[in-house]
Amino acid sequence: MREYTLYLFDFDNTLFDTRCGIEAILSVSLPVLGVEYSPRRFDECLGLTMEQVYGLYMGEDASRFDDFQDAFMGVVRSDAYFGAPPFPETARVLESLKARGKSIGIVSGKKAYKIINLLRSRNLEGYPETIVGYDETVLHKPNPDPLLMGMSFFDVPREDTVYVGDSPNDAQAAKAAGIDCVIVDRHNQLSVEGIECTEQVDSLDELILW
Repeated sequence: MREYTLYLFDFDNTLFDTRCGIEAILSVSLPVLGVEYSPRRFDECLGLTMEQVYGLYMGEDASRFDDFQDAFMGVVRSDAYFGAPPFPETARVLESLKARGKSIGIVSGKKAYKIINLLRSRNLEGYPETIVGYDETVLHKPNPDPLLMGMSFFDVPREDTVYVGDSPNDAQAAKAAGIDCVIVDRHNQLSVEGIECTEQVDSLDELILW
């Protein structure tokens, strides 16, 4: 693993295990589409945006989108997310990167206030220097705009910047932004097989092995 100056991180399934919140969202919103929630549905939807989840089951039929969005966002605005824990290596990797003088940011499809609340609950709020959440851009991953906004807060060349995520959307956004991408394989329902990226790792610990 090579060394970078700026480390931008996805949040869900990368830094924190947010399965509890995702399950709550899907269990409420999918029935609006006539789709019963099950663990298989979680597997299908993990890593997708709200719009992508809708399209997965409804295709081009937009007739139920408003009702789906209301149900989806109703849970997003709740506190269902708050029990999510960090992955075991998250704190030590962030601490190590900061101790080595690296710049750290978070770029996520999750709302920024939720990220802040979760980081604060685990005494991790001091590590990221900037947080770009869902509300900070109009377009979302795989569009590069969130990453480009995150990069804009730092005077770091693209070749010295890496985005660390877990999904195809993360890799596509990084490629479109012109930066390297590391995909972490959590060995859960979201397969990383076939994702085009710079590196694949089994743990964030591999980011500091250089």
